[in-house]
Amino acid sequence: MKRFFLIAALILGFQALGAQEVTPVPVKVSTDMVRKGDHLFYAHVVVARQTLYSIGKAYGVSTLDIIDANPKLDLHNKPIHPGDVLLIPVRIADLKAPEPEPSDTLAAPVDSLTAPVDSVPAPSDTLAPVDTLAPADTLAPLDSLAMPVDSIPAGPVRPAFVYDYVDRIHVALLLPLAADAAPNQYYMNFYFGALLAARDLGAEDIEVDLTVIDVSSAKDFGRVGKVLEQSDVIIGPVSTADIQRTLPLLPEGKFIVSPMDPKTEPLVAEHPVILAATPASTQIADAVSWMKSDMAPADSLIIVRESGYPMSANSQLFVSEIDPESISNRVEVSYALSEGIKMNEDFFAYHTHLKDTVTWVVAASEHDVFVSDVIRNVALQNYMGHNTYIYGPAKTKSQEVDEMCGARLHQSATYHINYDDPAVIRFVKDFRALFQDEPDNFAFHGYDTVKYFVTACENYGRNWQQKLDDFTMSGLQTNFKFAWDPESVGDINSGIRRVVYSPGYKISVQK
Repeated sequence: MKRFFLIAALILGFQALGAQEVTPVPVKVSTDMVRKGDHLFYAHVVVARQTLYSIGKAYGVSTLDIIDANPKLDLHNKPIHPGDVLLIPVRIADLKAPEPEPSDTLAAPVDSLTAPVDSVPAPSDTLAPVDTLAPADTLAPLDSLAMPVDSIPAGPVRPAFVYDYVDRIHVALLLPLAADAAPNQYYMNFYFGALLAARDLGAEDIEVDLTVIDVSSAKDFGRVGKVLEQSDVIIGPVSTADIQRTLPLLPEGKFIVSPMDPKTEPLVAEHPVILAATPASTQIADAVSWMKSDMAPADSLIIVRESGYPMSANSQLFVSEIDPESISNRVEVSYALSEGIKMNEDFFAYHTHLKDTVTWVVAASEHDVFVSDVIRNVALQNYMGHNTYIYGPAKTKSQEVDEMCGARLHQSATYHINYDDPAVIRFVKDFRALFQDEPDNFAFHGYDTVKYFVTACENYGRNWQQKLDDFTMSGLQTNFKFAWDPESVGDINSGIRRVVYSPGYKISVQK
């Protein structure tokens, strides 16, 4: 009898545990469609706590249908994860023709949608009838369907997205390797980093073909056109001049990824160019926003300029973004390098001693030696017991890390490597073993750039450029974040790493 009660208690206990399980989250039916051969699929992005059963139920298909449609994910043996893109078969029932509509509906060409919202069949999770779809090669999300004129939202409309499946991703690397003369070690390291990325992607069952063109070689550049025609992802050239001579050879609908030169930013507005390096203007805007969000009303700001030198365009932008008039407790000062010690004694000491307040400092200069001197002065004030911080973009730096830590530098940077990160440690070990050298920033950036854009192509097919704003990634040294701009042909990376240097040689990344 005791054994019976024990078994019953165990059964009830397991039932109670089952009752506490988290219910799968509701599944929002995707409107993005994929054409793969002669078959149509929905492209569903998995979110946390969704299951194959709940996804299949929402789309009206079986779990086995989803497993069979996604052989690469090996769903027989592996679970789904947030961020996975599942292909969901489109049911024939979803493509039924509708009843004829009354004559007062919105007139439209045959290949556009004609039914007002209230005439669409009731179930909201089914695909619109077949004669309300665009032609098969331009399938568009449901949110691009025509509606009554008074309900059409104002503003630009995003182009229709079509998933064009890529089985094997072809990547072109266009780099000034100067292999015929003295090889450029920086770009060779970028290439080596790209090779490691291709290897790691292959381990994730993403097949990558990598073709390298030495754009500094006339013979190599002569075959660029054919390589571009066959490529799904094109990384490089690097310089503005090389990109401009490559653009006329670029096939329709393809984009050039400018990997590291912010000077190519002016090309983005009118050309299919994607800038992978975050420009200085973005760094400056982020640094100012960061500083102002940390400032209290009683705090003070010191804007330091270098006397004897005109401010650069970026320095002028920095001051403009700060909007000094908006900060009541502020002081603007300039000094020359020869006055550095006097500056610390006469000015910083006077303005950084207020009790229970913080003094914020910005260096409105891109002169490395001068900025380094400002950082040294701020560090000295903190060593004297004052409460001072310095904020700025990547150019706000010193060769002495201990001084940046002493100055409590807050830096909005495009690149930063955390050498305590296990992924970074593994990359360094692999690079050393394969190439008998230490990886530099170019090697890390080659890895990150190839990893990000190839993964985007794997997730979204050949039209990956249209989905960059849906795909963010934190790489080994670079963050990738894009926003769709209807007035621009290309895209600009706005990914930032906020790096905090603290006393005691502590360096942390906040973003």
